[in-house]
Amino acid sequence: MISKLTGILDSTLSDGAIIDVNGIGYFVHTSAKTLAQLPKIGERIILMIEHIIRQDHQQLCAFYDDNERMCFRLLLGVQGVGIKVALAILSVFSPDELLSAIVHQDKTALTRADGVGPKVAGRIVLELKDKKLDFVQNSPQSLPEKSSPIQDALAGLMGLGYSKSEAAGAISKIIQDAGSEPPVATLIKLALQKLASER
Repeated sequence: MISKLTGILDSTLSDGAIIDVNGIGYFVHTSAKTLAQLPKIGERIILMIEHIIRQDHQQLCAFYDDNERMCFRLLLGVQGVGIKVALAILSVFSPDELLSAIVHQDKTALTRADGVGPKVAGRIVLELKDKKLDFVQNSPQSLPEKSSPIQDALAGLMGLGYSKSEAAGAISKIIQDAGSEPPVATLIKLALQKLASER
């Protein structure tokens, strides 16, 4: 079982990234929050991995720290929550924000995530309210929380009505094409053009 990947960021996609580990490219699914935390293409990266093995396929889901991975595991234990929905929830909520929504039984907040309706949100708060969430403080695998052009562009696009997954996908493609991280204004402008052309 793969539990951690250390390598070079090869490329990013709308729903994940390819990590080059000694010449082998591993595709990992990520939340938009993890995607926004990734370094520039060609830089070294460490990601926590949840290796999911099903009867007909395998998937690697990657997280910027142990807390996000722990939340992912808890969400998968809720009836009606699969990999896609769990990552959609973690694209909207940080571990602390998710904990707060669960503690306060805030079902309405949870429905902000793609694919989460009132019934699923209700099951999440009901089934996880008594779970012990021991968050790791200052996890050595964590990427630094920082305000970056990517995060600012994500926030700007979401403010214009786009979902996290749409915004992250467009931004990832722009950075991949440019080979660098443009300023916030440029990122938003190019992302809007790309999103408009795809509709």
